[in-house]
Amino acid sequence: MDNFGPLIILFAFIIGISILGAIPGLKDRKMSAENWAVGGRNFGRWLNWFIMCGEVYTAFAFLGASGWAYARGGPTFYILAYGGLAYLVGYHVLPRVCALGHRHKLVTQADMVEYLYDSRPLGIFLSCIGVAFLLPYLQLQLTALGLIVEVASLGAIGRVTAMLIAFVMVALFVFLSGLKGVASTAVFKDVCMIAAMIGFGIYLPYHYYGGFTEMFTTIEAAKPGFLTFPGGTQNLDVTWGMSTILLTAFGFYMWPHFSTNTFSAKDPDVPRHNAIFLPFAQLALIFPMLVGFTAVIYYASNPLPQADMAFLFLVRDTFPTWVLGILGGAGALACMIPAADLLLSTSLLISRNIYVKGFRHNDENISPEHMKNIARYLILVLTAVALYLSIFHANLLVNLLLTGYSGVTQFFPTIVLGLFWKKASKLGAVCGLVVGEALVFLLILSKMDPFPLGAFHVNAGFFALCMNALVFVIVSLLSKSGKTKMI
Repeated sequence: MDNFGPLIILFAFIIGISILGAIPGLKDRKMSAENWAVGGRNFGRWLNWFIMCGEVYTAFAFLGASGWAYARGGPTFYILAYGGLAYLVGYHVLPRVCALGHRHKLVTQADMVEYLYDSRPLGIFLSCIGVAFLLPYLQLQLTALGLIVEVASLGAIGRVTAMLIAFVMVALFVFLSGLKGVASTAVFKDVCMIAAMIGFGIYLPYHYYGGFTEMFTTIEAAKPGFLTFPGGTQNLDVTWGMSTILLTAFGFYMWPHFSTNTFSAKDPDVPRHNAIFLPFAQLALIFPMLVGFTAVIYYASNPLPQADMAFLFLVRDTFPTWVLGILGGAGALACMIPAADLLLSTSLLISRNIYVKGFRHNDENISPEHMKNIARYLILVLTAVALYLSIFHANLLVNLLLTGYSGVTQFFPTIVLGLFWKKASKLGAVCGLVVGEALVFLLILSKMDPFPLGAFHVNAGFFALCMNALVFVIVSLLSKSGKTKMI
């Protein structure tokens, strides 16, 4: 029975959230294409806040932050730094994205780029790159969910079975409800995540060490330099740390699903308001780090088989099994809801921008309802593909996943300069994007990250971004036509 207690609680979370997500679709079986894709463009401040916040509390926040603190120590604090800067970027960029989306009925990030540069091929090209990086991001959520259920069930259920059951539910409620279902469930998920992270993050250090000061003092005595930021090696120096923070701050809102989420806001003041208040959500990420730091000494003599298990194992070894079930349920939601958002955005990019605009040139004759149905059925196909890759060929996506953040950040000059700079040109955008993406793959896959610049080291993705922007500006200045439309 000990094995089934946490399992029952965990699946109560999963089934409950799946039913909650399906309600919008069950209430409105003939939901319009726009309502399904971007929530009718009427999300108020707090509903939009929660869906944006949902992208902070993913599998990475739940498992990655504590795992990094356990395995790497001080460098983990970069997570707190880049979020604050990212919201500064969002304050200036997202209101304009929202206004553009409302005015021209845009649905995807690629729609926006196509409009700005009056270039359908550029929109299709951006879609292909976006899908390439979204798919391994989706696979990451699947893998993390399997790990959570496996540990939370005390080995009673296998990882593969867990992924299969939970993500069939995710696919079905996205299929039915679209962005409204994702948003309504994100509210419940974020509240559970924040409560769990703060509660365990405060209790565990006091339980094992008597306080935060005592915990850090014990770690520093046992592992001198472990808490040093940015890192304890020669190439993870200050310039690498600063360039990594800038890269992730610039790239935070460049993931394609953030554009779709921004189009859902009822007016530009909504994302502007959220950029002010989202930093409060970022602060909560310090608490899973504290759990990871707690695990450093606790598992010093018996290291964990995988760093990302730190949070789950420490709770398992500290509390009754039913507590692990609650934590596992909250962690499962942290994987499921972002995965649902990723599925929605990926299906829209493939159906709307790659299939219809790329292969069906007479897309004016395709009804919005037909396009919605294509995207909905792609949800099922993409879930099956991600499950297959997660189970049988996970290593095929490892390298692509490593380049993911650096890869999507290369969209920054294309989107931001296109929105704010009158001389930004289509040719400049294409040349800069090609240079940036090529450098990302070349440097990271050649293991030249950090990239040496004399006595200093910088993040390879940031170096690629600088070259991308430089090429973009030079080519745009030399171009005599093809300026962006802006707003």
